Amino acid sequence: MDSQGAGGLPGGVPRRGFLAAAVAGVATVVLASCTGPEPTPSPTASRTPSATPTPTPEPTLPPGVPAPTAMRRSKWGTDPFARGAFSFDAIGTTPELRQQLARPIGDRVWFAGEACSAEAPGTLRGALATGLAAAQDVARTAEDGERIAVIGAGLAGLAAANQLVDRGFEVVVIEARDRVGGRIHSVADEALTGDADGTVELGALLVGEDAPAVADLLAEASVDTRPVAPPADARTADGTWAPIQPVGFEAIAAARAWAEAWPYDVGLDAALAGSGAGALSTEPDTEGVPGPSPADWLAYTLASDVEPSTGASPRLMSARQAQPTSAWQPASLVRGRLADVIDELAASVDVAVSNVVTRIAYDDRRVSLRMDSGESLRVDRVIVTAPLGVLQTDTIRFSPRLPRAHQHAISVLGMGRLDLVWLRFDDAFWRSDAAPGDPRRDVLTVVGETTTVGAWIDAGGSGDQALLVGIIAAEQARRLEELDDGAFLDEVLASLAPFAAAAPTDAG
Repeated sequence: MDSQGAGGLPGGVPRRGFLAAAVAGVATVVLASCTGPEPTPSPTASRTPSATPTPTPEPTLPPGVPAPTAMRRSKWGTDPFARGAFSFDAIGTTPELRQQLARPIGDRVWFAGEACSAEAPGTLRGALATGLAAAQDVARTAEDGERIAVIGAGLAGLAAANQLVDRGFEVVVIEARDRVGGRIHSVADEALTGDADGTVELGALLVGEDAPAVADLLAEASVDTRPVAPPADARTADGTWAPIQPVGFEAIAAARAWAEAWPYDVGLDAALAGSGAGALSTEPDTEGVPGPSPADWLAYTLASDVEPSTGASPRLMSARQAQPTSAWQPASLVRGRLADVIDELAASVDVAVSNVVTRIAYDDRRVSLRMDSGESLRVDRVIVTAPLGVLQTDTIRFSPRLPRAHQHAISVLGMGRLDLVWLRFDDAFWRSDAAPGDPRRDVLTVVGETTTVGAWIDAGGSGDQALLVGIIAAEQARRLEELDDGAFLDEVLASLAPFAAAAPTDAG
């Protein structure tokens, strides 16, 4: 019931079939240090199936919250080929760091992926743009007929590979997982969707209105989406709705201004404390009327806006890079099979799956790649789209070592944690107090108390489908990834208590 689906994929070739099919006629493979049996042809790959479903455990139910009929969760922080969800601006980060990471090394090694995007880090838009940019740069540098390797079969890698193939280069994509897509992971789940062909997305969930290139890919692959409006109010612990106040972002803006005048960067929490912007009243703003206090709204902004958009706690985030406006903007919720985009891209290139690159050796003439199987592959140039979290480990070793500027960028940038949990219920109890004709709330958040889930998205569509997806970020994600399904479910259901049918409705 986690993010690790198994199975084949369109255009993918499993480990040990690497030589037989994926790079036959494309690249030279050196077998001097290869051990084990001879490779054998692999069977025709098929559409990625879901992970084996596991029964939904019996949870401890808060008052008014019914038991879900189905659940599925992700665990990106424990995935060895992700090590987190996406990059964030850690203390000391500057936009130039991401640009530095994207610069080629000796015109032989390029990096691409969301961590290389100064304009849109942590997004599909950023991944796509950097993959295309790297491919364009390689095409300008390389000579006709050169062999190019792309490490990673996510959106950045496959976009780069397709562009290079279109330019006439010989390209092979090497993927560590047994599937393509990277953090785009669409899993078939009839129990959740009520449809034998239904899928849920465990990685990239929302596509912003500022990502037309991504929207075009979704349209070409006929991937269904649904508009999601940002939250305008938040639920209090006693079950009333309170209009969201700007005091939290006003405090963040003041903390950022203070940090920019400080001699060195600090964490956002330190800037809130040092500037005094975080010293807010714990009393409600309105005289004699119970409700959230300014301190509550600051805590709300951090837990339900800042952390879900970065995957990081304020303690680790750069105060100088903190955004003083809400990350919740009009967007589209992916409700179709997002992996269809990936499958279309993968169909046009050679992809070798289940091959972990452990060493990249480069000089002024060529690049040599070593796999964990012992095989080696020589190419003219390489684009590395491995996630930042993987680059921060010793999974891939570079020889010679990366230039100091690249090492610095990799070490300073942070890798955020963010997980999704999908829950299906018999009834949409969180809509029970909506007045007839009122617009439905797409995003559900809680102010005035600490919750495990930073935000819930009502994913049920225009009908009566009772389907929620929860966003769990930063330290909460790290903590919950260690729990079994039963303990995990108890935690996330407790976050739904303010929305329970037993809660009083708005007094008006």
